[in-house]
Amino acid sequence: MKIKSIVLALLFLPLFSACSDFLDVKDEAAINPAIWDNENSAKLYINNVYTQCLPAFGGESPMGDGSLAALSDETDGMGSKLLLGTLEEGSAGTFSAATYQSIRYINTAFDAMESSTLPADAQARILGQLYFFRAFQHWKMVNIYGGVPYMRDVVDYQSEDGIRNAPRNTTSECISFLKADLDSAVKLLPASWPADEYARITRAAAAALKGRILLFYASPQFNPANDPDRWKEAYDANLFAKELCTTDGYQLMTEIAVAKTPQWPVSVDFNKVFITKKSAGNPEVIMVTPYLQSLKYHGYENSVRPADVTNALGRPSNLPSWDLVAAFPMKDGKLALKHTPAASTRTTVFTGNTDIRKYYQDRDPRFYATIAYNGSYYPLEGNAMRRQWTYTGGESVTSDRTSTTGFYNRKFVNPAITGADMTKTYTDWIEIRYAEVLLNLAEAAFEHEGANSTIGYDCLKEIRARAGIEPGTDGFYGLKSNPEYSITEIVMNERRIEMAFEGKRFWDLRRRNMFTNDLGNNFLKLNGWKKSGSGYTFTLTGTTATAFNSIRNDLPIDSVYKYFNMTAKSTGPLVKPIAYRAYTTEAELIGKEDRNYNFFDIPQNILTRSPALKQTIGWPNGEFNPFE
Repeated sequence: MKIKSIVLALLFLPLFSACSDFLDVKDEAAINPAIWDNENSAKLYINNVYTQCLPAFGGESPMGDGSLAALSDETDGMGSKLLLGTLEEGSAGTFSAATYQSIRYINTAFDAMESSTLPADAQARILGQLYFFRAFQHWKMVNIYGGVPYMRDVVDYQSEDGIRNAPRNTTSECISFLKADLDSAVKLLPASWPADEYARITRAAAAALKGRILLFYASPQFNPANDPDRWKEAYDANLFAKELCTTDGYQLMTEIAVAKTPQWPVSVDFNKVFITKKSAGNPEVIMVTPYLQSLKYHGYENSVRPADVTNALGRPSNLPSWDLVAAFPMKDGKLALKHTPAASTRTTVFTGNTDIRKYYQDRDPRFYATIAYNGSYYPLEGNAMRRQWTYTGGESVTSDRTSTTGFYNRKFVNPAITGADMTKTYTDWIEIRYAEVLLNLAEAAFEHEGANSTIGYDCLKEIRARAGIEPGTDGFYGLKSNPEYSITEIVMNERRIEMAFEGKRFWDLRRRNMFTNDLGNNFLKLNGWKKSGSGYTFTLTGTTATAFNSIRNDLPIDSVYKYFNMTAKSTGPLVKPIAYRAYTTEAELIGKEDRNYNFFDIPQNILTRSPALKQTIGWPNGEFNPFE
């Protein structure tokens, strides 16, 4: 089954439309049972499971209230009702007929496979994919709501009411079911698929997903009492995932070396990890949504490139915040930012250079692959010498189409994509990669074994070594150069920069309660922070625009800074602060009905159709405790 067939399935096999019945009870007699006796025809059915379940490029936002990047501190955008604390009931739509339709489709296949005459190895490959996606779809809901009805049976006209009108399983029961499904997936799935089926799920993907889930379940959002047994289980699961990945040939992609030039200040290009497909030999990709030129594509390149390149009528997306810019370490691995203490006036101070205008010098090489800054070389549309200017009046487009932060995003951008292909981008979306497995293991190891965990440090050192950070005399790549930072702060910042714009930061902020609680003495809570003021205005000083524009493209990068002043963006009363609503302990939650974004409400129309369901505590008429 060629990968092209999977992509075509993702394109043309329809999703089931929502109907009036919550669990969409309908007759499946039209499905020919003979398809389960032939692996190729069974795969065609499974392809539709991929269609329904795989996330699109950018990841799945919990509601249509903003992208995952916009819901975090990665960008300056502040139009989200979730971040403003004004999100109303029924806004989270993951608990839906459509989600359960995909689960029902999976369970229908489980039932059909009971009478399949396929050889055992072929049956294992089909069943392994079904177990994985049943867990994947349920986890999407558990992560948003806590416990939900975990459906392991097909709902049909003859089903007893306890199945058709299923109550919510507790969160702990759901976690047990998720573990069981993923353990089955690990046992049944192959270590690899043929190269032309690179997007299919492997046993390593199942192990990595289990590790991710148990890390979340051990985190403060789900584990406010900090039960050490949960951290131990998360540690064991992620250690197993890491070892299985290694056995099966997964590793960090290290073939990212490039020539260091006046235009490119480091000897690696981190973006090669994202523009190199698994089918082209990228060993880091574990779970992926595939895209193919002219067959299935997205518009990412067009959405993030500067408007003078795309001719867009609006502002680009994913504009990096100053908070993110400052979060990248120096090339020796030392962190170089401080937060001022008052939440209402919190600013992020860059400490890596006494002259803030030199913020771009001697940074972690990942910085240059993620951030396009004033004066940097940013080759696009075949122009290898193109410079990115973000100073006032420096761009050829009107101010309503320029960056609001003074920076542009270059993560995932492939300079080889030009012209019309900017709207038909074929870069794959990597949902799970080996670096995340290492980061998951590092976090769980430090929580389980303590701040001196050898395994935790080994994982972080491996990531920093690949990034091109200097090892230092102690061989710890700067990880011990900031004793004022807790190891938790260091780990969460490493996740932030390694996986910037990969759809992970919002979930990390939420599971670690970083909206409402300080992470440590140096990383302060986001509530109260006016993130739309997190940027800088660059203005010319000591020369005229005409004079500077005549020489700017010939200036070495390090000669640019002296021509500019940097002024922090306004943080005045019109810039709104983050006010994410969350009750982070069971004691705080009980009796509350004024909304809780750590565990969302079930939409009222679904409660009406399925009276056995109970609303989540923290919302009007809530009875279901998500901490149980």
